[in-house]
Amino acid sequence: MIPCTPQRGFTLLELMISITVVTVITASVSGTWGAIVERYTRYAVQSTLSQTFASARSSAVKFAEITTICPLDAAMECSRDWDRPLTVFLDPMNERGLTSHTKILRIFEIPEDGSIKASKSGPMERRYFQYNPNGTARGTLGNLVWCPNSHNSSSAIQLRMNFGGRITWARDSNQDGIKEDAQGQPLSCP
Repeated sequence: MIPCTPQRGFTLLELMISITVVTVITASVSGTWGAIVERYTRYAVQSTLSQTFASARSSAVKFAEITTICPLDAAMECSRDWDRPLTVFLDPMNERGLTSHTKILRIFEIPEDGSIKASKSGPMERRYFQYNPNGTARGTLGNLVWCPNSHNSSSAIQLRMNFGGRITWARDSNQDGIKEDAQGQPLSCP
């Protein structure tokens, strides 16, 4: 005869405690996970924008041509939708769009977990940034602000282009957790 061993399962109390522990762990990890994803996305956007502007500036000098950075619309002209891929192209005739005179150098994809807004150029949002053949900024100066989908202003970043063609990033000078724009105002994510 084979001895019977009693079968053991979970009691209702053990099951409820296990579910409670799993729920608590899941809730604490999901909040932390969202912050980690947002921080990674911010880093990826900043890295992509840095590469985009560095590529355009070095190409302007290398090819001794006006070089444009912009998001292109369906008509292949610079648009105001900075959430589209950013195209870097030689623009010797200063046409700010793809024509027979232009040559695409690179296209940069921006991560989708946020939105980019450009500074105003007159009454409208700017459509492009340009470099002169010597690597300096062409036209008016401006900036780009990226905000995460959460609209958390403490995660916002701002790229600024100076007259020399260099880019700088907004900093949190007063240590309140939110970076300030060039006028010292906190970045906001509406």
